[in-house]
Amino acid sequence: MRALLLPLTGRAVFNPIETIVFWSIVGTLAYFHVLSTIKHSAFLAPSFPSTLRTAHTLLRDGEWVGVDEDWYTQRAASPDARPLELQQLIFSLDPPLSQPVDMAITQSYPDLTYLAPSIDNLTHHITNKLVTTSGQAYSSLCYRATSIFLSSDAEPCFTTVSSSASRSQTVTLSFTAGAREGFVDALNSKSSFSPDLFGIRYRLEGRHAEAIGEMKSGKWFAYAARALVVRFWELAKKADSLDILLVMLGYVLMHASFIRLFLSSRALGSNFWLSTAIVSSSVLAFMLALALSHYLQIPLDPISLTEALPFLVCTVGFDKPLRLARAVFKHPHLTTPVKEGRWRNQIKPAGEIVYEAMEGSGNVILRDYALEIAVLVLGAKSKVGGLKEFCALAALSLTLDCILFGTFYSAILTIMVEVRRIQTAREMTRSRSSNNLAAGGRVSALVRSSSPPEDNSLSHKISDTLLGVKGSLLRPNNSLLPQTKEDNPVARLKLLLIVSFLTLHILNFTTTLTPATIARYESQSSLQAFGDYYTEARKVDITSPGITSTLASLAALHTCEINTTSPVDVLVKVVPPIYIRVISEMIENFMSAWTRLVGDPIISKWIVLVLAASVVLNGYLLKGIAEGAIRGFLSVGGGKSDRDVDKKIVTPEAKIVPPEAKIVSREAKIVTPETKIIAPVAIPANRGNNGVPAFLLDMKLRAQPAAIVDKPGVKLPVRSLEECIDVFENGPRPVQLSLAALNDEEVILLAQNGKVAAYALEKVLGDLERAVTIRRALISRATPTQTLEYSDVPMTNYDYSRVLGACCENVIGYIPIPLGVAGPLKIDGEYVHIPMATAEGTLVASTSRGCKALNAGGGVITVLTNDAMTRGPAIDFPSLVMAAEAKAWVDSEEGYNIMREAFESTSRFAKLQRLKTALAGRTLFVRFATTTGDAMGMNMISKGTEKALEVMQKYFPEMVTLALSGNYCTDKKPAAINWIEGRGKSVVAEAIIPGKIVKSVLKTTVEALCNLNLKKNLVGSAMAGSIGGFNAHAANILTAVFLATGQDPAQNVESSNCMTLMEPINDDEDLLMTVTMPSIEVGTVGGGTILAPQGAVLEMLGIKGAHPTCPGQNAQRLARIIAASVMAGELSLLSALAAGHLVRAHLVHNRSQANTPNSSRPVTPGLIASDIVWGEQTAAKSLGLPQQSLTPVSSTSSLPPYSEAKQ
Repeated sequence: MRALLLPLTGRAVFNPIETIVFWSIVGTLAYFHVLSTIKHSAFLAPSFPSTLRTAHTLLRDGEWVGVDEDWYTQRAASPDARPLELQQLIFSLDPPLSQPVDMAITQSYPDLTYLAPSIDNLTHHITNKLVTTSGQAYSSLCYRATSIFLSSDAEPCFTTVSSSASRSQTVTLSFTAGAREGFVDALNSKSSFSPDLFGIRYRLEGRHAEAIGEMKSGKWFAYAARALVVRFWELAKKADSLDILLVMLGYVLMHASFIRLFLSSRALGSNFWLSTAIVSSSVLAFMLALALSHYLQIPLDPISLTEALPFLVCTVGFDKPLRLARAVFKHPHLTTPVKEGRWRNQIKPAGEIVYEAMEGSGNVILRDYALEIAVLVLGAKSKVGGLKEFCALAALSLTLDCILFGTFYSAILTIMVEVRRIQTAREMTRSRSSNNLAAGGRVSALVRSSSPPEDNSLSHKISDTLLGVKGSLLRPNNSLLPQTKEDNPVARLKLLLIVSFLTLHILNFTTTLTPATIARYESQSSLQAFGDYYTEARKVDITSPGITSTLASLAALHTCEINTTSPVDVLVKVVPPIYIRVISEMIENFMSAWTRLVGDPIISKWIVLVLAASVVLNGYLLKGIAEGAIRGFLSVGGGKSDRDVDKKIVTPEAKIVPPEAKIVSREAKIVTPETKIIAPVAIPANRGNNGVPAFLLDMKLRAQPAAIVDKPGVKLPVRSLEECIDVFENGPRPVQLSLAALNDEEVILLAQNGKVAAYALEKVLGDLERAVTIRRALISRATPTQTLEYSDVPMTNYDYSRVLGACCENVIGYIPIPLGVAGPLKIDGEYVHIPMATAEGTLVASTSRGCKALNAGGGVITVLTNDAMTRGPAIDFPSLVMAAEAKAWVDSEEGYNIMREAFESTSRFAKLQRLKTALAGRTLFVRFATTTGDAMGMNMISKGTEKALEVMQKYFPEMVTLALSGNYCTDKKPAAINWIEGRGKSVVAEAIIPGKIVKSVLKTTVEALCNLNLKKNLVGSAMAGSIGGFNAHAANILTAVFLATGQDPAQNVESSNCMTLMEPINDDEDLLMTVTMPSIEVGTVGGGTILAPQGAVLEMLGIKGAHPTCPGQNAQRLARIIAASVMAGELSLLSALAAGHLVRAHLVHNRSQANTPNSSRPVTPGLIASDIVWGEQTAAKSLGLPQQSLTPVSSTSSLPPYSEAKQ
C-alpha cells in the first residue's frame, strides 16, 4: 500500500494547486450525484398534498367563525343567508417556490411602489374588460352589499386592495355564490399579459407546496435536515435505552474528536487552516464514498446512517493527519537552509519537506489504515443486516480517506508550508534595516527575528489557559533528559471502539442498525414516512393579514343587517389565491440572452480553457513565490552567496563633519560649511541561484555601510536654521509630526540652538532609536575627540521602550557584557546553571570547578533565616524630651500597631516585620523592616514609610522629617547594622566536600584549606577591621550574577557581606563548609529585571516575575542561588591559593596578549608574562631559594599543592 501511495504523494506535493483543483472537481461531481439521489429519495417525500383546500367562514355576532363545507352548502340555500366567494389575486416580484430565483430580475425593483400605476392598469383591465365564455364581465358577477335601503345597482362591487409586503400586493375580488368558476377559468386561459406602456409584463403562476426535488440553492438542505431530525426524534422516543445510550456515546466521542482536532491544530501553530484542511479531506472522502456506494449497490438507510455517523467520524478520525502535520511542521529544515547534501546552503522545497515527512511517518499511518479497513471489511462480511452496510460504507470511506490523505491533504500541507515560510520571511524583513540588519546586511546577533514578541494581554492569557499555548508542540525541547517516544493511544482506542461496536451488533446486544428495528420503529411511528398514505391537505388560512382585513371590511358593510331583529347570515367561501408574477421585460431579455451565450458550445469550452489556464498560472506563481521566500531566508539568514558578496564590499571608515553655524550679519544668516557627502556602496551582481529577492533589495541597499565621497563644494541637504524652526513651530501637530518632516541633521541643528532639549528627544520625536542616534551625535560633536557618534558602543536592535522612564536617562546606547554559565550546581536538590556577566577571566571557570567539587559531596543546602528590606528615616524634634517620647511611642505596642496599619495600607505585598529605633540627640532614627514580595522593595518600602510618618505626625505635630533615608537603613554603604540585623534576604548555605574530591579536583588538602581560611578570611579580615568581609571574593560572584539578572550593581556593597567558614569532619577526612550572607538585596520584579536579556536569564532560572501562589518565593530562590554560587567561588579560589595556582591561572586565562587591546596613547611600559617569570626566577636566585619551573599549560592538575613548610 505504501508503494502505491508514495508515488501519488510525490506527484501531489510537487503539483499542489493542480491536485487540489482536481479533487475539488471530483468532489463537486460527487456532491451533485449525492444531491440528486437525496432529492429523489422516498424518505424525504412530503407527507401532505401540495394544494390548498377552500376555507368557509360565517359572520356571527360581529366575528368570523370557521365552518365546514357541508354546513356551508346547506345554509347557503336558505333565503336569509348572504353567501359569497372571495378570490385573491397576488401580484409579486418574487418567483414561485418551484422556480429558481433570478437575483438580477428580483433586484431590478426594490418593491412594488414604483409599479403601482402598472398594477392599477392591469387590475382595471381584469375587472372591466375580461369576460367569461358566456359574455359576462366582473361587474355582473361581483358581490354587492345591498341593504333594505338601497337597490342592488346602487352599491359598487366589493373589492379590496392590500399590500402584505413591499414586494407583493393583493387584490381581493368578490363573487356571488357559483359565479366565480367561470371568471377564474377565463383568467387562467390567459397565461400571460403582453407588456403595457410601462414595459412591464405579467404572468400567471401556479403556486403549490414545493417538493424537495423542486428546491434550489440551500433550501433543500434545510428541508432535508428538518425531515431527518423529526423522523429521528420520533424513532428515538420508541428506541431501547441501550441503543440510545450507545448512540449518545458515539455523538459525545464525535464532538470530543472535533475538540481534540482544534486543540491539536492550535498546538501545531494553526487556529483554523490546519483543522479546516483535515475536516475538508474527511468530508470529501465521505462524499465520494456516498457516491461510489450507489454504483456498488450498497443500500443505505438515512436512519441507520444518522445513528452510525458519530461512529463513522470516530472511525475515520483525525489522528493520522495530525501526525503527518506534526512531522512536517517540526521538520529541521522547514525554515532553515540545509548544511550538506543535495540542497546544501539552500532551503528545501516544500514538496520535499512533506514527502520526507510522509516517508518517515507513512509506515505507521498506513499500518493503522490497513488494520482499521481490515476490521471493517470483516464487519461488512457479517450477516447482520444494517451493520454490514455500515461497515461497507465505513471501509470504503476509510480507503478513500487514505488516498486523499496521500494526495489532497499532502498538497494542502505543501501550500501551508509555503505560506508559513512567506510569513516568516515577511516577519524577518518587516522592520526597517536600521533596526534589524547589521552593517553587512546580515541579521544582527541581538535580533530574534524568528520569534515574535510575547503577547501578555489578558485575552491572550485566557486563550492560552483555556485552549493551550499556540505552537506549543513546535517549540524546541531544552530538557537534558533523553526523550522517550510514547506510543499514541488514540489509534489503539479507536481500533478498540470499532471492534466493540461490531461485537455489540453481531451478538445483538444492540440493534440500532438492523432493518427489523427500523421497520418496528416505522410501524409505530405516526409519520408514515415510507407509506403511500397522505394526511389531509391544509385549508386556506383565514387568519392571514390579507384575508383578515378583507373580512373586516366585509363585516363593516353588514353591520346594520346584523343588528336587526331578524339577522342575516353572511357566508363566505375563501378559495386558494391566484399568483401573478411581475416581470421586467428588459432585464429578463438580457438574462435570457446571457444564458444562451454561456450555453453556446464554443464559448462554454473557451471558458473552461480559460479556467484551466488560470489554475496552471496560479501553480506557476505559487512556485515563484516559494522560490522568492527561499531566497529571502538565505539572504536574510546569512546564506553562503550573501557572505561571499559581503566579503567583496570594502567599506572605509565613515565620518560626518558636523555643520557649524557662522554669524555673518545682524540678520544671523547661517552659512553651511563644505562637508563630505555619504554615498551608498554599490552591491556587486550575484550570479548564483541564491541571490537577493526583489522584496529585500531595497532593505539590503539601505543596510550597506556608507562610503565617503570627498567632493569639495557639495553641501549636505540641510535646511537653514530659520526653515527648521519654522517647520518645528508651525508644522503639523503633535510635534512628532513636525520633527518627522526634518532629517537627523536638521534635528541636531535645532538641538544645538536650544530649540529641542537633548534629554527630551524621546518625548518630542516619538522614535526611541532615532532619539538615541541624535543624542549620540550631539554629545560626540561636543567632546574634544568626537568619536562617540561612530564608536563601537552599540545602539541598534534594542528595546528602548523598557528603558524609558524606568532604567536610564539620556541614553546613548548599551554596553554588552560577556555572559557565561557556571555549573550546573545542585542547590537544595535541584541542578541550577549559574548565569554570570563578567569581564574577568577565570571567574566562571573557577566557579564551575567549585560547583563540580560541591556536587560530588551531594550539593548545597540553603536556609533562609530572614527576609526584610529596611528603610531608616531621620526625624527631628524640638526637644530631647519630645524625641524620647516619640521613641517610646514607636517602641510601644500601640504605636507599632498604628504604624504597621498605615504602612501596610500602601501595598498588598508590604508586611511590616519590626521597627528598630535609635536616638542621637534630638534626632530619632526609625528602621522599618518589611517583606516586599518578589520585588527588591526600595520603592515599596519608601512609599510605606512615608505613609507611616504621616500618621505619626498626627501624634507628634512638631516633628520634622529630615530625610526619608537617614543612612540608618543602610543602603549601598558598608554598615555594621546590615551585618548584624540583616537587610533583604539572609541566607546560610552548607556543603560537605569529601576529602578525596578535595585532593583530586581541588588539588589540595582539607587541613590546608581550613588553615588558610582561618588565617586569611577570619584573622586577616579582623586585622583589617573589616565589616562583613570575612570571605575571599564573595563580591566577585555576587556582582556577576547581579549583572546577569538585572539587579542593582551598587547594592553589592551590603549584599556581599559574607562569612566563609571551614572545618574538618569525619576524623579530619572531609571538609564542612558554610557561607553566611545576611544582607542579599535581590528581586525578580521591577528595576533591571524588566529588560529583555535580564528577564530571559531569570526565565532560564525559572524565577522570572512574581511567584503565582507564594509572593516572595522567586526572590528568595534567587538569593539562595547566589549564596550557593558564592560558596562555589569561595571554595575554588581558596583551593587555588592553597595550591599556589592563582597567579598561573590568571597568566593563562586572564592576561593573554592576543586579547589585550593596544593603548590609545603612550603609557609606561608594563611587564609581560615572560618578564614576570624571569623576575621571579632572578629573585629566587638572589635569595638562594630553590627554583621551580613553570609549566606552560592551562590545566592546573600538575601544579604542586599548598605546603606549610617554611621556605
